[in-house]
Amino acid sequence: MEIPAAQVLSARQPQFNGMSHVSLPCRDLEESKVFYAQVMGGELVHEIPGFVEYRIENIIVGLSEQPQGWTDPEAEYPHYAFYLSGENFELMKLWLDRHEVPNYPYRRDQTALMYFRDPSGNLFELYCDGGYKKIESLPLAPRRGGPAIDFRSLNYRWRGHSATPGAGNEMPRPRFDAFAHASLFCRDLAQAKRFFTQVIGGQLIHDVDGFAEVRVAGIIIGMTERPGRPTGREAEYPHYAFFIAPEDFLSMAGWLRQNGVTTSEPWTRDGIKGLLYFRDPTGNLFEMYCPKLKEAAGFVRGAKQGGSYAIDFAALNYEWQG
Repeated sequence: MEIPAAQVLSARQPQFNGMSHVSLPCRDLEESKVFYAQVMGGELVHEIPGFVEYRIENIIVGLSEQPQGWTDPEAEYPHYAFYLSGENFELMKLWLDRHEVPNYPYRRDQTALMYFRDPSGNLFELYCDGGYKKIESLPLAPRRGGPAIDFRSLNYRWRGHSATPGAGNEMPRPRFDAFAHASLFCRDLAQAKRFFTQVIGGQLIHDVDGFAEVRVAGIIIGMTERPGRPTGREAEYPHYAFFIAPEDFLSMAGWLRQNGVTTSEPWTRDGIKGLLYFRDPTGNLFEMYCPKLKEAAGFVRGAKQGGSYAIDFAALNYEWQG
């Protein structure tokens, strides 16, 4: 689809207005459905053959089977973090132990953190920035003088079991407060900072020790050159989706292309929702999502929805000149 010049030459830079979802690959969809309902406390909000979505507080987590794409066994990136209170930090440690999910709690100054993986290997972090009374008992973060985190040891073959019925089953379910951040691998940190501030419109809020964070539409995106990998060249998962207002959809599509970003065609599943995929310069896959867009009636329809448009994810990779 040609983006009209009037949409490209907007009087202001178009903006995203929230994070819609994080969609992750999994090895076994049925296993993942049990894990995200039972362990993560997610609410099933959407299910079609081969794909499900769970609402976890203020974020939707999508899941689809894919041969690979989860966090590498020894890597820290990408990972996905939730805020939680001190009381729920303690409960979550007990909850993960009860469900036989390996975990590693540690501290960074007065912030308590914990890493764990889902059964496929997607890495999660819990983030408690106050109120955890046992924080002094936690080992220091590696960059604060503590031991290296053995990320490989957090991989496991999940049996899908809760604790044996009986003692402890009255344990209250821990609750997350909100989605905190997605921390992603990048090939060139300086380039990534330029991209996420100048093109995506993020605000740089943290930049130290080879790691930076930008706030985009109220959500924090972390980036680092430390070991990790982006979305696979031909893969759809993982990807990270931002809401965009109807009046900004075509403007943002034009803005991205104007700034040297390869995008998919604007497309739709149902003639109502407006969708578009693009990658950052490293290859991390993003989606912009407008739930109700009048122009979507004229967009190409996805092949999975009976239309003719099949997204060429490999073709979305590009060499950014910014």
